[in-house]
Amino acid sequence: MVTLSDRVTALHISPIRRVTALLAETTKRKELVSFGGGGPSLPPPKEVSEEIVKRITEDPQGTSAYSGTRGYLDLRKLIADDWEKHQGTKYTPETEVILADGATEAIFSAYMSIFNKNDELIVTDPTYLGYLESAQLAGARMITLPVSVEDGYQPNLELLKSLVTKRTKAIVLLSPDNPTGRIVRPDFVKGLVDLAVDHDFWIINDSTYRDIIYGKDNQPRITTLPGAREKVISVGSFSKEASAPGLRLGYALGPADVIDGMEKVKQYTTLAPNTLSQNAMIRFLSDGVKERYLQNVVIPTYLKRRDCMEKAIRESLPEARTVRPEGAFYFFVDMRRYLKTMERDEEEFCNRLMSRKGVVVIPGSFFGEKGAGHVRMTFVSEPEERIEQGVTRIGEYVFSYAFSVAT
Repeated sequence: MVTLSDRVTALHISPIRRVTALLAETTKRKELVSFGGGGPSLPPPKEVSEEIVKRITEDPQGTSAYSGTRGYLDLRKLIADDWEKHQGTKYTPETEVILADGATEAIFSAYMSIFNKNDELIVTDPTYLGYLESAQLAGARMITLPVSVEDGYQPNLELLKSLVTKRTKAIVLLSPDNPTGRIVRPDFVKGLVDLAVDHDFWIINDSTYRDIIYGKDNQPRITTLPGAREKVISVGSFSKEASAPGLRLGYALGPADVIDGMEKVKQYTTLAPNTLSQNAMIRFLSDGVKERYLQNVVIPTYLKRRDCMEKAIRESLPEARTVRPEGAFYFFVDMRRYLKTMERDEEEFCNRLMSRKGVVVIPGSFFGEKGAGHVRMTFVSEPEERIEQGVTRIGEYVFSYAFSVAT
């Protein structure tokens, strides 16, 4: 009997992608309120849509042709300029920037470029689950750094120090974070860089949500710290900031040798980035389009939704614990007090909530062991009135169950 490889047999289908597929099949259910997927609900800026139409209409052959594996140099220059402007670090577009089919591919290519078998990767727990299986494909072993709602989901530097070994090859830093929405403290980032320099490991700086910040931008500029430039691989995406996840375009910036390695990996996975998407994002990064879109559309819209969801959680789920997200799209809600009364784990709770009340939330255990008893709720998929309605339904479900038990 012909069998599959051990590496693919060991992989699991992403549970969030299963939920996304289910939601795609149930879009006709108007009563369904989704706090599930993290895809933006806003359209991309009109300049991007117009550029796509223009390119495919005026130059269909050129728009459908291959680019180089690293992507268009014009776009890499714009990315480098944008990074220098907002992050304070200068990168050479020709040698230190590469395009990817989303941040997911950029992370995978980075993993494949730096890991040998049984190297160790440190990730927070809970964390974005996309880091885990791709690291396994690259041969790395996972070491988890637990965070909790009691500490605002902030990682502890002293605990991190205790986890670093001779096999530590990298740590992933995601800030703002998915699933918790927290922005990591500057003192932790400085300590992390010092550790990376002293112990010679990589920092994979996932900046997918770097422009989705509510209030004062207090993110530490990691690549401006002494020694960081040689130790940091930064990954970004246009999925969130341009509201264009389906265009599947991301990028990485880092030392020339690791970008060379990522180019080799990309040659034998996806060959070259999407040409039409690159043209669209050249427009996005030109003439102030990005800045206007973020400040006039994205941030004001999602800020209102964040505040609406926070108020609704406080009113309808007063026994739940969470932390106001400083960035990204998510509340990570500790439901353990309710689940204990209901004698349910969070996955069963989420399944019953969807079938009985028509509300979709993601089980916290999908993001790691420390996510048990929690749920992730995104506030970007629904307008304020639907957010209020959905959280109210959750409260009604919890209350009705508690009442039935009491009586």
